[in-house]
Amino acid sequence: MIIWSGIVALLAVPSVAAETLPPGTVTLTVVDDGKTDGPEIPAIADAVGDAFNSANYLVLPATGPSRYRARVAIDHEQRGLVGAPSGTKAPAASVANWGGGVQLALPTQKQDLRALIVTRMTITLTAWRDGRTLWTGSAVTAQVGGTQANAPAVVGAKLAGALVSRMPAVLEGPLSVP
Repeated sequence: MIIWSGIVALLAVPSVAAETLPPGTVTLTVVDDGKTDGPEIPAIADAVGDAFNSANYLVLPATGPSRYRARVAIDHEQRGLVGAPSGTKAPAASVANWGGGVQLALPTQKQDLRALIVTRMTITLTAWRDGRTLWTGSAVTAQVGGTQANAPAVVGAKLAGALVSRMPAVLEGPLSVP
């Protein structure tokens, strides 16, 4: 703390944890709802890998050694139904032997009921050599099921970006990501 003529200024000092968690190589293991294989795993792994690469970590294949291991756990939970705009038909035109026709979709206020999916991502970073947990953090988002916003790559990028950008700060609870 520094005091200048009655004004108090607090200096931001990096935490000790930041010094003990320098960037390096990392391998990823993604577990989606308890499964290590599935159609969504590669998209989530790519999104998490991009977040680590942006934070100056080098993501290596999971089969070899590295400085860190990152275990990424994804959990999905349906929490009720929400109204979502229904899809609209694209304009169409057709011509045949007996004539032609045009179909136009008029704007509508129709709503479909879709599931609200709450996704939680937990990243646990451990040391490769001794398996000691160095950092862990969770983030949560809620998206309408069946929409582009709930695609695995989009959700994975949102949650991983929020978590990796806050490493190695101690998180009091899960981050809420819109």
